[in-house]
Amino acid sequence: MNLKQQFIGSFLFVTITIVSHVNGCFTSIFSFGDSLADSGNLLQISLSESTEEFGLPFLPPYFGGENGRSENFEKGVNFAVVGATALDDEIFKERGIDNPFTNVSLGVELGFFKDVLLSLCSSSSDCRKLLGNSLIVMGEIGGNDYNHAFLEGKNTQEILQFVPLVVDTIASAINELIELGAITFLVPGNLPIGCSPAYLTVFKGSDKAEYDPLTGCIPWLNQFSKYHNELLQKQLDRIRELHPHTNIVYADYYNAAMRFYRNPDQFGFTKGTLKACCGGGGPYNYNPSMSCGEPMVRSCCDDPSSYISWDGIHYTEATYRYLSGAILEGSNSSLCTSTSSTINDKLKSS
Repeated sequence: MNLKQQFIGSFLFVTITIVSHVNGCFTSIFSFGDSLADSGNLLQISLSESTEEFGLPFLPPYFGGENGRSENFEKGVNFAVVGATALDDEIFKERGIDNPFTNVSLGVELGFFKDVLLSLCSSSSDCRKLLGNSLIVMGEIGGNDYNHAFLEGKNTQEILQFVPLVVDTIASAINELIELGAITFLVPGNLPIGCSPAYLTVFKGSDKAEYDPLTGCIPWLNQFSKYHNELLQKQLDRIRELHPHTNIVYADYYNAAMRFYRNPDQFGFTKGTLKACCGGGGPYNYNPSMSCGEPMVRSCCDDPSSYISWDGIHYTEATYRYLSGAILEGSNSSLCTSTSSTINDKLKSS
């Protein structure tokens, strides 16, 4: 497997695993988010390459067809784009924050979704029936809103002000989809950014007291992730109260991932707990000016499965495998409770 395939594989695994676990519970799956879920909207990978590589059910990307857009959306579609943010790009431009990947936001992805919906159902009642039998994967989204700002050196207090805006944007998108007929949602939280090789490199310090003695992570950055997750869960509780017929499952990415840093040997991460498999050198093998896949970085570690991080920002396929498994072990049964007759009952009462 070459660098491109490994790069794609690390992105695809979360979405593919979710699809394979809940494939029998829903008629369609619609996924929104960033690079953790992008199955080809930015990279324009082909459907055949991915299915042959992984041998698993595939959720077609919105821009996955040979001429741009795929037409095979009967079973669902993936709107996620590498680098996508929850907030609109204009908000970041006003603050001098650059998104080097895309100007796609969650609002833009929702626009893509509405375009597709017009081709999948002929009336509002048909759309409500379709969405009532579908799973909505809302993210992960929001991480890049913070990544771009943090990694470009913006003030932490300024970035903290983004968090309520990001969470409100995610909540607004969920509410909008509920109004259209969606019932079942899987909503991931933020990951522990204080353990990311990218963040560890940018915020590297000489004071050992700044680091967690057990994991080597930076606690104040992880507290930032926890703050986002706390606000998100409060908003999800509010939505559940407003819409009791819905089934909104929070995916605790943070605590699922922290297991890897606290007990890396248990998961086979024997060579790289805080060091990237593929990168431009340095104590964490991360260099923002020499990203994995660029001409100067054409090789990677011999065994990616023994590393948590692939490129300093994204996880390896092995990490995503464990992460997805942990999330779905706890949420699969609750996700699938809203299917068949249960969904029909909820539709009648809504």
